Amino acid sequence: MPGQDTAAYDEVLKIVYEGGIRELLPTKVKTLKLFENRDAKDWGGKFVEYPARIGRNQGSGWGSELGNLPAAGKQRYTDWRIPMRFQYGRITLSAQVMKASQGNRHAFASAMSQEMDGIITDMTADRGRAMLYDGRGILALVNGTSTGTTVTVDAPGGVAGATNGARFINPGMVLAGINPATGAIRANTLHTVSTVAAAGTSYTATAAVAGITDNDYLVRAMHSTITDAADTSYQKEFTGLLGLVDDGTYLATLHGVNRTTFPITQSTVIGSVTALSADVIQRAIDLADQRGDGDTSDLIMHHSVRRAYIA
Repeated sequence: MPGQDTAAYDEVLKIVYEGGIRELLPTKVKTLKLFENRDAKDWGGKFVEYPARIGRNQGSGWGSELGNLPAAGKQRYTDWRIPMRFQYGRITLSAQVMKASQGNRHAFASAMSQEMDGIITDMTADRGRAMLYDGRGILALVNGTSTGTTVTVDAPGGVAGATNGARFINPGMVLAGINPATGAIRANTLHTVSTVAAAGTSYTATAAVAGITDNDYLVRAMHSTITDAADTSYQKEFTGLLGLVDDGTYLATLHGVNRTTFPITQSTVIGSVTALSADVIQRAIDLADQRGDGDTSDLIMHHSVRRAYIA
């Protein structure tokens, strides 16, 4: 007779489970943490407002002994107003899954704890993305007109560029197409993302997207039956680095102050620099010092920019 082996003994062998759920999703939000650790303050009321000096008294000059004195001038000020921004997260659980997942004997983790902790982590990751952009909530621009389920995109975060336009779009998101000219939702553009192409240039929706137009803004929608842009993330996010460190290209008015009216609020933006070098980085550091008495404490860049500098 043949001896006992694992195939014959399969019904008796146990499956050995290793405890804990492994995290395969990225969770680092380094830039967001820099701001939270250094600038976090209590909030409340309608908005935060503070005055800033934006112009010198020009009533001075060099003259002759006992000559005319300069005409009196004055300091110039303007008010900055930081609006409140609100981020929401929502979960749904059945009583049955909460009961069935209680205790280590029944589940690797409590469904309630996993969903609560998970949505907090997911919301933090979304704030990490928002910290890098201009507050409009744009995830990408539509690249061409689509009437089917495949939507081609570029300009991730609303920044021109064809590489990995869908980098901020994930399966399960409910998106809306915003008309850039009016800020309103395009008709028949609410849809749910099914899959994202590996190349990052397109994604597939669960149903045909009929009303989308080239260069429409793609933003999060609260759910798939809304009709008002007020129920989307468009213009609802806080202002991130793209809007704060800007010359007016992306954000013409920062916290209520028009950058054309008050040019001192325009950041110096160094455009195409060909090969990245220490000189370019030093120019940016020097400009921060010259224009705003700024001391550079951190250099924030994408991994690809770091590689370009090393090269």
